[in-house]
Order: sequence, then structure tokens, then C-alpha cells
Amino acid sequence: MAENDKLPTAVESVEQVPSPGTDAGDAGGSLLDALQSAVPELRQDDDDGSRGESPSQVARTARDSEPELPEEATPEEIAKLSRTAQRRIKKLNSQRMKLAGEVQRLKTLEPNADAAAKVTDYLRRNDIGQDDFLMGLELMAAMRRGDFVKFYEGVRPYMKLCEEYLGISLPPDLQQQVQQGHMTTQAAAAFSRERMDRAMAQTSAVRQQAALHQHQRTSQQEVLANQVAAAVNNWEVQVARSDPNYAAKKAAVTNTMWAVVREQGSPQSPEHGIQIAQEALRRVNEQYRGWAAPQRRPTSRVPSSTGRTAGVAPEPTTLLEAVKFAREGAPRL
Repeated sequence: MAENDKLPTAVESVEQVPSPGTDAGDAGGSLLDALQSAVPELRQDDDDGSRGESPSQVARTARDSEPELPEEATPEEIAKLSRTAQRRIKKLNSQRMKLAGEVQRLKTLEPNADAAAKVTDYLRRNDIGQDDFLMGLELMAAMRRGDFVKFYEGVRPYMKLCEEYLGISLPPDLQQQVQQGHMTTQAAAAFSRERMDRAMAQTSAVRQQAALHQHQRTSQQEVLANQVAAAVNNWEVQVARSDPNYAAKKAAVTNTMWAVVREQGSPQSPEHGIQIAQEALRRVNEQYRGWAAPQRRPTSRVPSSTGRTAGVAPEPTTLLEAVKFAREGAPRL
């Protein structure tokens, strides 16, 4: 019989292998069914309500069912820990108590902070300066305590301006014009009001222009600061790539930068900022070079014979050296 007649072909062998999970009388089934049939523990119980739940859902359910822990550990629990862990827990509790006290203090200050913010916003919106605000408070306090002289002396200039604007009284120059017959009282009052309106409008324009310039100057300073910071950061990255020891010198360079700024003033451009950084690095390198340089050992004036290599002996300069060289070079018996 030929060898091919005894052994089945590879195709016939594969066709005879049953599918996973199949047995006698079973026409099919999945791999999961086969595994669950072999290991019953893999089957999920329908009664515990966990069938079909993901591991994260099961973990969440277990976490929600855990009892809530108290904020403080019991003495028995702390006694079971090592001394290092006990000290660490005491330190954490102390820090937590300090933070809780700080939070409580900030909560008590919150109403005052809100009131101060409202007052500041009101003064800003109505263009009331600090001096005017403090003077108004002082006048109200004088009125409250019954100091009518101080209150009257304080409000008198404002009352005079109001009377001149309303035509109740006339400024001295316009009063003189009326007395000389150059204008009527009604015309003088109208002119006084128009003149005061122009002066107030001009003052308001000047203040608005000054505020605009201040805002522009602040914005330009912020832009310049960002540009200088970006330029110095890029410079620092390049220096770190070329200098493997820059990480050890970085803190010293930063501190030295502030010293250079105090000497030369704030950087006026990104290039100026890089110059300041380079000057700081130069100073640190000088100090670093002194720290890193190894101390040189003094050279002995008398040569030692230990470790002397073969070669031409040095020329003696004195009779004593000639005797020493001859003795050291003599063969040992």
C-alpha cells in the first residue's frame, strides 16, 4: 500500500476537527459558550444584577456601597501604623486644620471684599479720584460728629461753583461787566454757565486722554514683557543645548539676571533682554569656572624616585644632586 493511502491529507484532517464549543449532537456554538461550558465559574449569575455590567460599573457600584469614612482616624487605627506614618498623619492633620482656618478667615472677609470691589467700581465709573473720595468721607464724618465749621469750609468752594453755574451769583469778572453796563445780568449768567461747561468738557477730555495713554502704555508694557520673556526663553533653550552644565547654573543665572536689571534698568526690547541674560550667564560662568577648577598640587622641588621610568636621567646641577642621582641609580644588591 502506498504511503499516501495510509495518511489522510491535511485538508481532510482540518475538516474532521470539530468547531470550538461543539460536541456530539451540537451543530454549533461560540468560543465563549465553549469556555463557559468548560469552566462554570465564568458564567455570570443573573440573580446578583451584575450580568452585562462593565468592570468600571462594578467598581463604581462597590465604591458607592462602601460606608463613608470619618475625617479623623481613630487612635486604634493610628496605633497600628508605624511611627513614621503616625508623624505623617499628624502633620497632614495640622496642615488641614490650618487650611480650614484660613478658608474660614477668607469667608469672613468675603463680604468686605465684595463691598470694596463695588465701591472701587463705582469710583472708576464716575471718575472720582482718591483725594476727592477721601475728602468727601472726611466732610461726612465732620457733619456726623457736629463739626459744622469744618463741613461748611469744605463744601463752600463747591457751593460757590454751583451758585455761579445756576446764575444765583456771578463770578467777580462778570459782575464787574454788569456793573459797567457791558452786559445784562441774564447774559452774564448764561455766559458764566457756558464758560463753565467748556472748562468741564476740556478737563474731561484731558482726563480721558490721559487715561487712554495710560492704558496704551500698560498694554505696550505687557506686550514688551511677553516678547522679552519669549526671547529669553528661546535663548535659554539654545544655551541648555550647547552647555550640558546649564541645568546646575540655571538658578544662579536667574538670580543674576535680576541683579543686572537693577543695574541697567528694565529691558527696552527683546534684544536688550537677551543681552541682560548673556551678561548674567557670563558672570555665573566666571564663578562656576572658579568652583569647578581642580586645585593644583604644588610641584615637589626634590624629584622622587618612586615610579621613575627608564630614560635619560636629569642633569645634576650641584654636587649634592650628583651624589643623590648616583645613589638612586645604583643597582640594589
